[in-house]
Amino acid sequence: MKETKFRRLRRDELEEVRDQFVKFLSVNGIDAESWVRIKAEDPQRADGLILQFSQIVFSGVIERVEYLVQRKPHDLRTYRTGPDKIEMRGLLISGETSVDLTDSDLPPQQIFEQLKADGAAPKLYSAERAYLPIGRDQDVFLRMEEGALIDSGELFHLLDGLR
Repeated sequence: MKETKFRRLRRDELEEVRDQFVKFLSVNGIDAESWVRIKAEDPQRADGLILQFSQIVFSGVIERVEYLVQRKPHDLRTYRTGPDKIEMRGLLISGETSVDLTDSDLPPQQIFEQLKADGAAPKLYSAERAYLPIGRDQDVFLRMEEGALIDSGELFHLLDGLR
């Protein structure tokens, strides 16, 4: 394998895409019995096949990512991943509050009402930059490895409209 951009899928992740992995093995001429034999007799080859499949899965997912969201109790970051740059819109809470931005069920109106009632100050911030030299795919992947999740973009547009 020439290039690996992404890590190997973990066992739990591989289980989630089990059917696709079976198809991948089948396309490569490996049936269930052969797979069991490869894992037992040639674990390096088995690991290489899993790594190759991982590259396909991550590439396919990341290629379609348009928006990401990363939540911490008092810091919310949303990202828009364009072809040449990544844009970020964020909300940082200063002061004591019962609002926890990791609770994705809280509607924005309720968040702002609670912040006002608690006397906490929301601060909007934004940034944008070209992708890192490693390229869009790996830059987006790094955001995801740091806890960003794929999102619909609703929060990004809401915060963008408040600037």
